[in-house]
Amino acid sequence: MKRKIISSVVLACTFLLQTAACSSPEESARSHLQKGKELFEKGEFDKALLELKTASQSSDKFGETYLYMALLDEKNNNFKSMRQNLIRALELEPSLTSAKIKLGKLDIVFGDLEKALEQAESVLTSDSSNIDAKMIKASVYIKQLKKDQAAEIVDFVLKDSPDNVEALSLQAALFAEKNEIDQALGAVNKALGVQPANLSLRLFKIKLDAGLNNIDSVIKGYQELIQLYPDAGNFKLSLASIYSMTDKLEEAERLLREMVEKSNDKVEPEIVLFEFLNARAKDRVIPEYKAMLNRHQGQPKVLLELSKWMVASGYAETGKEGLEQVVQLEKNNEAGLSAQVILAEIALTEKQFSAVESSLKDILSINSELIQANLLKGRFLLAQNKTDEAIEFLNKLVWNKTNVDDVYSLLGDAYLIKQDRKQAEKSFKQALEVNPANLAAFSRVYSNYVQAGQNENARQYLEKALSLKQNDILLLTSKAELDILEKKWDGAQESIQRLALFSKDKAMPIYLQANVLQGKGKYAEAISLYDKLIQQYPNHLNSLINLVKSYEALGQRENAVAYLEKLHVKYPDQLNTVGVLSDIYIANNDFVKTKKVLTDQLKHTPKAASIYLALARVEAMMNKNISSAKDVYLRGLEVNPNDPQLAMALAALYEQLNEKENAIRVYKAVLDKNPDNNLAINNLASLLIESNSHDEISKGMELAKVFKDSENSYFQDTYAWALIKAGSNEEGLKLLQSLILKEPKLPEFRYHLGVAHMNAGNKATAISELKQSISLSEKQKRNFYGKDNAKKILEEIEN
Repeated sequence: MKRKIISSVVLACTFLLQTAACSSPEESARSHLQKGKELFEKGEFDKALLELKTASQSSDKFGETYLYMALLDEKNNNFKSMRQNLIRALELEPSLTSAKIKLGKLDIVFGDLEKALEQAESVLTSDSSNIDAKMIKASVYIKQLKKDQAAEIVDFVLKDSPDNVEALSLQAALFAEKNEIDQALGAVNKALGVQPANLSLRLFKIKLDAGLNNIDSVIKGYQELIQLYPDAGNFKLSLASIYSMTDKLEEAERLLREMVEKSNDKVEPEIVLFEFLNARAKDRVIPEYKAMLNRHQGQPKVLLELSKWMVASGYAETGKEGLEQVVQLEKNNEAGLSAQVILAEIALTEKQFSAVESSLKDILSINSELIQANLLKGRFLLAQNKTDEAIEFLNKLVWNKTNVDDVYSLLGDAYLIKQDRKQAEKSFKQALEVNPANLAAFSRVYSNYVQAGQNENARQYLEKALSLKQNDILLLTSKAELDILEKKWDGAQESIQRLALFSKDKAMPIYLQANVLQGKGKYAEAISLYDKLIQQYPNHLNSLINLVKSYEALGQRENAVAYLEKLHVKYPDQLNTVGVLSDIYIANNDFVKTKKVLTDQLKHTPKAASIYLALARVEAMMNKNISSAKDVYLRGLEVNPNDPQLAMALAALYEQLNEKENAIRVYKAVLDKNPDNNLAINNLASLLIESNSHDEISKGMELAKVFKDSENSYFQDTYAWALIKAGSNEEGLKLLQSLILKEPKLPEFRYHLGVAHMNAGNKATAISELKQSISLSEKQKRNFYGKDNAKKILEEIEN
């Protein structure tokens, strides 16, 4: 018996050894690959991936292994990994046509158009009738704006395969490019007949219907998408936006409530509902909030988020109810402490400093590391004007790894208080590196880029922020405005639809929609929307201006005049209407009518400073003499003695009339009442610097010192010129040289630089700069203070 057992073991071992020897790594890999393919076809993707990975580890010789791994990546939308796997598949098996097709399509997505063409041509070399390869070529040609070549391929494919969905999609895109929307819709509808659930086609159809302003079709399109994809919340949001834009508020609310009911206690859909009610039915926000407090009793984290929204949206008193509930439930746990911090923040806004100090002491004694409490401490220090102490404290907080974006943002605010703009901008950008959706930091950085005309940089920050906060009003408005500026109408339209759902300013989405229509040349439709806005908000200046521009584009200025005259009769006290009407009268060179409408307006609104400013301009134009404006400014200041605009205009006029002492007197009076008026500081400093009195030059120098670190080139030039006039020529010269790099075409800067070089003994450079200042002045057809002196210096040097 013992020998039999041993014998069986030996035989079994021999069999196993023989089997192992026969199964090579390649055969093992092929076996696992086959199993992986079979599992993939059955939809068992996780198991398939395990088999495919085992296959690649057994033998890295089969391109098909990586092809199927790429197909699994495609299922998971992991396109970067998919691309790498396809490249590897073709390295191992260059003849894999399906891999080439997949890679070619991915190359288009990644923007590598030439590589996509290479893949297509490679397939067509061995299979000249391959439709997928032809479609890749057509898609590339469309991207390269070679529309005729693309159309030729599409037509050829559709001739043999009239139901080819990809070809029909490209045909629709080509029609849309030519603004042949009806034909584009025909092609899309035909393609949808073949593939009714094709998401990209359905979205494209909605976009085309929106372009035709066919709202009923857009609504139907979203309704069908919701039926096909019931769990996709974005489609419901989009449909709710359309309902909101078309005043179908009940339908919009019904959809949002459905999302809340299906949210499984997620707070986001409830916040969306709040945003909608806040924009469209403000009186229902508080009752809704109280109902949600009852619904979420015993859920402190949900209560905390809802209450935070209430406080941030201007319902602080009501929001306290939820915060106090959270404190009762959580005591001194994380959520409870967070609620206590928000209650203390409310006290800070109400300037209850002793309450804030007491709360901070209690909270920090429990958890000294709580970042929200430390941030509040920083804000408290700033509120008490302890800026340096706040900066020191916040710089220490930076090392805490939580909510560091808020720390950087608050640091930026602190540096702005100290007028250190460079350090402030650096802090705001650091905040956005941590959290692109930090709205306080975003507002600062984004607006700076837009003002500087650096739209690409602005868009990068905007898109990162929107990826995290897609329903934020500030971000949606910024995107719509930027898209309109850059004529990206589809993107603007999407943002406007979302804005219609959430914007508390009901005028904003309508105004932006009118902007889009105006930009696309649909002036009559734009006028209709601007009129709708003006009827609700008669003093909406931008709508008035754009309505006139739209009439002008249609060659109907007389209609614009008639519209404004009628509106003025209906709303005689609306100053913006008068301003736009007077501008259009001036454009017609009808100064008599302009003067009459402005003079009559002063009978209705005798203290309207803007009317005096406009009337002064008209008097100067009618009399062809700027001194005619003086009496108007003086009359305006009699009834508006503290108006800085009128005073600044009068001072500037005195400068033009060479009445320097009067100008100095008025600028000083402005600064007595408005000591932070930088323009008045600059203009007064400039006048004093040009004086022959050493005492006045010194006073001008003292004033100009505030511009030492200014970002305004004109103000910095004033400071540089003050340095030169005060005897600090080397420092002034260095500053001017840096300014010229930023503003090379300003004759005043060139003149000042020429004088600085002359003082430094750089005669040749001085001559060059002075000549450039005069040349630039003549090219630009404008004089500058110092031009005569520049000519005089050149004559003296050259003679």
